[in-house]
Amino acid sequence: MRLPNTTTLLLNGAVALIAVASIATIGRSLLVRDEIETCRARYANAVQWSLLRDDGQLLTASDLQARLGATDWGLIERVSVVKADYGAGNALAVDLSGSGTATGASPSRSGAGFEWAPQSAGPVAAACASYAFKLDRQFDFASGGRLPGLFGGPAGADRNAPEAFSMRVAWDEYGKLGLHTQLPGVSTSRALSNEREATELPRGRWVMVDQEVVVNTPGRNDGVVRIWVDGRLRFESQKAAFRTDAAWAIRGVLAEVAYARQPSPSDGASAVLVTPFEYRW
Repeated sequence: MRLPNTTTLLLNGAVALIAVASIATIGRSLLVRDEIETCRARYANAVQWSLLRDDGQLLTASDLQARLGATDWGLIERVSVVKADYGAGNALAVDLSGSGTATGASPSRSGAGFEWAPQSAGPVAAACASYAFKLDRQFDFASGGRLPGLFGGPAGADRNAPEAFSMRVAWDEYGKLGLHTQLPGVSTSRALSNEREATELPRGRWVMVDQEVVVNTPGRNDGVVRIWVDGRLRFESQKAAFRTDAAWAIRGVLAEVAYARQPSPSDGASAVLVTPFEYRW
């Protein structure tokens, strides 16, 4: 039997090496999507919402309301500031039981929220919001709900303006991560398809969330939304249209915690805890 000569062996070896390198390159390209750093690690400018008074004591709901410029709802009835075993050591506790934390809470609306638009940031085309939340081990996902997310629009416009947009982190009836979207000219929340595999939000422990929004070029559906859960990219859409005017920009955090529908007495047996927000741009 004739043995292959040295040249043939070298050629075959080169072909094999090229094939291995090609496979490795393809493998790396597939993994790169999962290796995108959290926006918290990529945005240099940062400001953090504080839940403490100047004397170091926890804010009351009235203190919070006084700082929010009439952008809040359900705050006095359903929100308190409590000590927490995570991060800075304090958190917002939002009652979703439907009864409220104080007499007079409206039974027609779930949860509470407010707008936080850091003046030091101003309007920006790309931003990152970070916080941690904790659901009780027996938390009822019910028909779905919403957590804080980024919002924006024209300068000076509130969340209800026709041109406003928001991307609130959300869960469905199975606890699957999603988005509750508000887009200009659209009267109801429009789903954005997730380019990642579905993931369920954990219960019974603290969960870190980072959300990134990059607004679109007016006239194009090239806006980006990403959500990391405990440092792993779990939601991504790169085909969003947040604005039709180049002057519309991201303004801050729409800090809502609520069920998607009017709660029943059995929903939300305990409060949802949310740490102070960090806003980056």
